[in-house]
Amino acid sequence: MGHRMLELAETLLSWSCGTIVVIWISIGTLARSVRVERIAHNTMTVLCFLTAVGLVVFDRLGGEFWDSEPMANFLAFILVVMGVVGQIIPIRGEEIQGEPNPHHLMKARKERESE
Repeated sequence: MGHRMLELAETLLSWSCGTIVVIWISIGTLARSVRVERIAHNTMTVLCFLTAVGLVVFDRLGGEFWDSEPMANFLAFILVVMGVVGQIIPIRGEEIQGEPNPHHLMKARKERESE
C-alpha cells in the first residue's frame, strides 16, 4: 500500500479515535435521555469495533500509528474494551458524578433564603 494511502488511513483512524473520545466524554450529558444515550452507546461501540479492525489492518499493512509500531494494536485492544464496556455499563439517565451540581446548590440556597 502506498505511503499516501497509509497517511490517509492514519488520519481517518485518528479522527475516528477522537470522535470516540468525544462521545465517551459526552455520555453523561447525553444520558439525560435514555433514547439518546442508547444511540450514543451504540454509535460509540460500532465506531470502536470498526476503528479497532482498521487499526489492526493498518498495522498489518506496515503503517506506524502516531510514529509507533505497537501503538495501533494497543489502541485496537483499548477500543475493543471501550466498546464492550460501553454496552455493559449504561448510565440510563442517572447522576453518576457523585458531586454536587453548582446549579442545584444555588437553587437549594435560594430556597433556604426564601423560607
